Amino acid sequence: MSRTIWVAVATAVIALGAAGCGTSDADTGAAAPSSPSPRPKGTGPLPEKVVRTDLDTSTADAGVPANAPDYARSIEERSDGSPLSCTVAFKGFGTKSTPVDLSSFEGVVSELGERDWQLSRKREDRKHTDGDIAESRTVLKQRGWTLIANYLVLADNGVITLFASEDACIKKIGADTGLLG
Repeated sequence: MSRTIWVAVATAVIALGAAGCGTSDADTGAAAPSSPSPRPKGTGPLPEKVVRTDLDTSTADAGVPANAPDYARSIEERSDGSPLSCTVAFKGFGTKSTPVDLSSFEGVVSELGERDWQLSRKREDRKHTDGDIAESRTVLKQRGWTLIANYLVLADNGVITLFASEDACIKKIGADTGLLG
């Protein structure tokens, strides 16, 4: 993927993240687990609603708090023809009652695997100077979609962000054909 597109995607993710950076201990915790979404027959790209269900059920089944409302709303209010019009995203912040850590991230990636998402790029970790993992990222693909899964340590808790992009849509609007993959 070209550096320009990666910077644009990263900027969009950061900007959207700023809309939902705060959480409180009053959060309700993890969403109720659900079963994996049914796969439509065929080989074409997955419908957006299936990708949305995959993100929501994978995180819920891994015990990650529900999608941050401000973040979800910012994605839903996307304009047609923008890179965000090609995306489905999730951001779950850990709380004192429902912490998010590296094992939560590994659980989400495992749950996505149960929904037929395939690793496209080996997990990359960035460490603090003390050697603890500060950030972890992997890329998965499935039927015309590329998904960046990211875990980041924030203060006492962590955050998991999933950013899925439909490859054909990205190409159609003139962006690169995929996210990192």
